[in-house]
Amino acid sequence: MRKFSISLILILLTTYTNAFEFSWQLDETPEGSESTTHVEPVEVILHDEVVEVPAHSASLALLRKYSIHLTPDFTPDYAYRLLKTFESIPQPRNEYYHKDTPSVEPSLWQLTDRNVHNDITVEYEDGTRIVTLAAEAFRYATPLLASIDGVRGRYFSKRLHRAVVRFVTDNGADRQRINNILYDRYTVSVNVPDYTELMKYTTQEDAGRFDDFKNEELIAIVAMLEEFPSGMLKTPGLKYLVRRRDGLSHPLYPGAPAVAWPKSGYIEFMESAFKAQGLNYIHRLILHEKAHFLWEHLFDAQLKADWIQLGGWYLNPDDPDGWSTTKQTEFVSAYAHGKNPNEDMAESISFYIVNPDKLRSRSPAKYAFIQNRVMHGTRYISQIRQDLTFEVYNLYPDYVYPGRITAIDIKVEGAPEADKKITIDLQLYGESDLDTASRGDARVYSEKGTYMGIWFYPIDKNGQHTTDSHRLRGISHLSRYAASGHWMIEQIAISDMNGNTRYHGIDDFGWRLYIDNPLADYEPPQYVPNSMRLSLSEASTDRGERYQIITARWKVIEGNEIQWVSASINDQNNETYSRFDYGRYDAETDTVFVDLVIADYMQSGVYEIAEIGMADVAGNIIGIYFGDPGWGLYDTDTITDEPPVTIKIETQFPDSTPPELDINNITIKAEPTRPHDPNGETNVYITFRIRDDISGLHDADIILRDPLGGTPRWHYWVSSRAFHSLYFIGEPTVWKTYEHRIQLPAGSIPGTWGLAGMTVKDKAGNNQRYDFTEIVQFEIEDKSVYDLNADGTVNIQDLVLVANEIGNPGPSEAADVNNDGTVNILDLVSVASAF
Repeated sequence: MRKFSISLILILLTTYTNAFEFSWQLDETPEGSESTTHVEPVEVILHDEVVEVPAHSASLALLRKYSIHLTPDFTPDYAYRLLKTFESIPQPRNEYYHKDTPSVEPSLWQLTDRNVHNDITVEYEDGTRIVTLAAEAFRYATPLLASIDGVRGRYFSKRLHRAVVRFVTDNGADRQRINNILYDRYTVSVNVPDYTELMKYTTQEDAGRFDDFKNEELIAIVAMLEEFPSGMLKTPGLKYLVRRRDGLSHPLYPGAPAVAWPKSGYIEFMESAFKAQGLNYIHRLILHEKAHFLWEHLFDAQLKADWIQLGGWYLNPDDPDGWSTTKQTEFVSAYAHGKNPNEDMAESISFYIVNPDKLRSRSPAKYAFIQNRVMHGTRYISQIRQDLTFEVYNLYPDYVYPGRITAIDIKVEGAPEADKKITIDLQLYGESDLDTASRGDARVYSEKGTYMGIWFYPIDKNGQHTTDSHRLRGISHLSRYAASGHWMIEQIAISDMNGNTRYHGIDDFGWRLYIDNPLADYEPPQYVPNSMRLSLSEASTDRGERYQIITARWKVIEGNEIQWVSASINDQNNETYSRFDYGRYDAETDTVFVDLVIADYMQSGVYEIAEIGMADVAGNIIGIYFGDPGWGLYDTDTITDEPPVTIKIETQFPDSTPPELDINNITIKAEPTRPHDPNGETNVYITFRIRDDISGLHDADIILRDPLGGTPRWHYWVSSRAFHSLYFIGEPTVWKTYEHRIQLPAGSIPGTWGLAGMTVKDKAGNNQRYDFTEIVQFEIEDKSVYDLNADGTVNIQDLVLVANEIGNPGPSEAADVNNDGTVNILDLVSVASAF
């Protein structure tokens, strides 16, 4: 553990102008950490050869087995790949080929050269099921022979598999078929026979807290489970996937979108994992949670130890998570750096598959480790649709991370019984204008577990705000009722305009923040049992448009002030998400009010309060579930659930269909602001068309990706003209063209950028996600290039993976396993010969 000298230890002032001050300086030259991102591109050499396929009539087999009629535009190769894809997906098929009446409903399949959302559409014409499949789905369905770094292998994608899964499962609506796929192909189920038994060692809850996955959520889960190498499709230890009811947070980890329980055999997802999230995030989250099971059940002690060493991890009792790292830049996210080696591995694996360029650019060593030790040679390339890419030019690119923190000054102003103003100044090590920072953020925790967020902004030597600097300042305010005592910090993240981020752990700087609050309040607001009431009223917009208001009100006991209150409410449509809003507190009557606006395009039926939340000015938070009895959120010792509180709503035009983006009419034009001396600053113009069936467009989320896999700060929300109006202005069903300009900052990464995805949302809250990336796998040709150790042994997990690929589980029982978790290579050969 590194130690730093402290130039000015601590000053406690007797006046109340400055209640506390602390300063720290680093008296050694920063070293031992990456200062720039890794920019070497991956070069894939295609050999213009395809893997040879058998010469037989796949079209006839598709007809006999699956009642699929192909139009003449399907080549024999396309037919063969479609057949093999169907055969890899568990599903009903015609039992006897000679039957006159097939048991599988017939369908006619045709190809199109146009882009198709999710690559497939199914329509009925005169009683005939017509399937239109995008020809692009076949681009890498037939494996190509290719080379990367001189290694030959097969280059292919699972894009066609995703499209066929949609057909087989009716876009996830056929739950029996999708559960058959999950169980037969990945040995996991969404049908839990006994929630109480499953969760007796975790949250001790029953089925009342959980609900069915939505259709698109299941499609995303199948797609990501399928992306692993063939020997890793089945996840050791993973038996069930569960989903909490809409609007409910996790009782132990309130902010978590998902939680993996490897010892109990299940992963649980919250609504926040999917609601308002893009596919890139959802896909990485699914992979992340699966990776925890690999860590627990597949990785041996040596692999874990090597990963811990590579990441600079060490046990640290002073860190709330028990782990710290000496590294500051070699992480794909703040979460990977701020937690432990297990989370670092899970995050890295998720990026290795979905966005490998980011992992390679942040840590080539971690990328190589996962490639060789986890994926056993299989690599992934994420390709953006070519017509949605553009070039950024920069003669002066900024690949440099911001300098590390070399000094911290903390000042707390305010008398003991007054509110506090906290000012924190950070000084960064600097050698040039390239290692400056444009922002920073941190979360500071009290000894009681309450917290505050602090955002740091660049200032010049006179303390004035600027665009980037080696000086950052954060200002926050705390109530006189906030927790008294020492407030600690786990991590400070410092970033520049281009997403280069340096993470500082608790051993990377000196820190001391003391709050003297004799009036400290440690009790959260108390909900008065059985006081929840729902009422309905009507109102109109300035334009005379009618809407209804559900008002949730309840009584609260709080000795001081309420900072915020919230409520989430569900309708009865399983494909919609909860509605959420903040409210107000009437101190005179100790009553909370939350208004939830219900326009005429919202769902009709019974609405039910799912969860309420409250926080006082001291930062004490509490949440209450409404539903079946069980644990309460946050304060599990004192809070129990109440029965559901419901109200019936009638609306005229319920809308449950998301808006539509015309994916064949998206144009992107990029222009450098300094064409004769480009510095990366680029105007990007994106033009697209959207329409909706009822409520109209609310906003569109645009996600750009740079050549190094970076997406920070490249999220852009495009609002319609009616963004701040309850009702859409204009005719929502007519295609409307939108043009959005994005200005990339100076220093932007040169090379090929692209539109990675978009999410469009209508006024009713229905989302449609568009992913313009394709994950292509590169599987090495020589299977003997597994992780062989230098002493002639192979790691036991490698043997298991080989066995899975050849369809014979558990060969390690017959092998001469060494005491160190390896198998002699001669034993491996003898076992293999027995297959």
